[in-house]
Amino acid sequence: MMQGNAQRLTVAVLLLLLGIAALRDLSRLGAAAPWRGMDDLADFYCAGAALDDGKSPYTYEPLRTCEHRANTGDSFRARLFTTNPGVAAPAPQPPYDFLPFMALAKLPFGAARIVAGIAILVAVALCVVVLAALLLPWDAIAAALALSTAYASLNTGQIVPFALLALAAAGLALARRREALAGIFAALVAIEPTVGLPVIAAVLLFVPRSRIAVAATLVVLFLASLLLVGPVGFVSYLTSVLPAHAASELHFPYQYSLTYAAAFFGLGLGAARAVGLFAYVVLAVTGLVLARRTSGILQRPELLVFVPALCAVFGGTFVHAEELCFALPALLVFATVLRGRQRETAVLALCTLSIPWILVWGEKQLFLASLFVCAVILLRLRVGLRLTASALCAFAAIIYLFELHPPHLPAPLRLPRVYAPNELVQNEWSAYTQGRSTRDLLWLAIKVPSWGALAAGVLLALRAGRPRAKV
Repeated sequence: MMQGNAQRLTVAVLLLLLGIAALRDLSRLGAAAPWRGMDDLADFYCAGAALDDGKSPYTYEPLRTCEHRANTGDSFRARLFTTNPGVAAPAPQPPYDFLPFMALAKLPFGAARIVAGIAILVAVALCVVVLAALLLPWDAIAAALALSTAYASLNTGQIVPFALLALAAAGLALARRREALAGIFAALVAIEPTVGLPVIAAVLLFVPRSRIAVAATLVVLFLASLLLVGPVGFVSYLTSVLPAHAASELHFPYQYSLTYAAAFFGLGLGAARAVGLFAYVVLAVTGLVLARRTSGILQRPELLVFVPALCAVFGGTFVHAEELCFALPALLVFATVLRGRQRETAVLALCTLSIPWILVWGEKQLFLASLFVCAVILLRLRVGLRLTASALCAFAAIIYLFELHPPHLPAPLRLPRVYAPNELVQNEWSAYTQGRSTRDLLWLAIKVPSWGALAAGVLLALRAGRPRAKV
C-alpha cells in the first residue's frame, strides 16, 4: 500500500515538473505565440467585410486589398503580404459561415482578433464541458484538445472549434435522447461541410425524430446563403469555388488529404482529385455503416455522429491539420469503453492526434508540451506505467528526429501574372501554393503518425467489442 502511494506521488511530481517545464517553453514562443499569428482570420474577416459592402467574398478583389490592410505586424503572414503586394488568401467557406464575420468586420481588425481569439478558446472550453457530460474523463479531454484544437486553431484563427462544439453537442443530445436538438446541432456541423455531410446523413438515416429539425436548420442555412450571395453566387460557390480551391492546394505541403498524397507520388490533377473524392465517398459510407454498428454494440448513441466525423477527415480531397480534431470524440469514447488491446490502441491513437505534428516540428518550444498532454492522457486512462513510459519515449524520439531536420519550404515567389479583380482568388492562390510545394519526403513523413492514428480509429470502429467499465 505504502509502495503504491509512493509510486503515485512520484508520478504526480514528475508530471508536475513536466508541466512547469512545458509552460516555461511556451512562454518563450515570442512572435510564434498562436495569438500573435491567427493567420487565416484576416481571410474570414475580409470575406465578411466584402459581404457588408455587397461584394463577393470569393474574388481576388476586394479580398486582396482588405487582407493587405489587415495583415500587419511580425507574423509570417504579415511579412508575406508586405513583400508580395499581389498575394491574397482565399476564404473558401460556405456563405452562411460568414454571418458572424460580417459583424466582426465592423470592428477594427485588432479588436476583431481579440474577440475571435476569445471565442475560439471559449468554444474549446465548451467542447470539454460537453464531452465530459458524456461521462468521459474531463482531464483527458482537455489534454487531447489543448494543442490539437485550442493551440492549432488559435494559431490560424480557424473556425473548426465551433463545428467541433456542434458535433459534441449533437452527440450529447443523442445520448440524452433529445433527437430534435441533435438534429439542429448535427446540421450546424456543416460549418465545416466535409465533416458535416456524413454527420447529417447519419442523423437523417438513423434518428428519424431528428429529420424535421435537420431539414429546418439546413433550410435556414440555405436561405442565409441565398440572401448573402444570391442564387447565382451560391451555385457558383458549389460549382466553381469548391473545385477551384481543392485544385489550388493540390501540392500544398500543409495538406493531409489523400489527393495531396496522390499528387505527391506523381498523379495528375484529375487523377489525384478522383482518388481523393473516391476515398471520401467510400469512407463516408463506411462511417455510416460503422456508426450504427458500434453505437449499438457499445450502447453509446453519440457514436452515431462521432464515427462519421472520424471517417470524414481520413483521406478525402481537402483536409488541414486543424480538422483532425474531429476524430477525437470517437477516440475518447473508444479509449473509455473498450477493453484490452483495443483500448490501448485507442489511447495511443488519441495521444497521437493530440499532437499538432507540423507545428511541433517547426517550434521546438512545443516539444515538452506535446509530451505533457500525452502523459496526462496515458496516466488518466490508466494504460499502465510500462506502456505510458514506452509511449512517451517513442513520441519523444520521433519528435526529436524530426526536429533534427527542421521544416523547409521554398521562399514565396513573385506571382506569374496580374490577376483581374473579378477572378476567383483561388487562381492566384494556386500559383502561390505551387511555388511553395516541395518534394521533401519529410513533409509526407510528418503526416504518417496522424494518418496511422486515423486508420487505427477506423479499425477500432470496425472491430469494436463489448464495453468495459468506465474509467
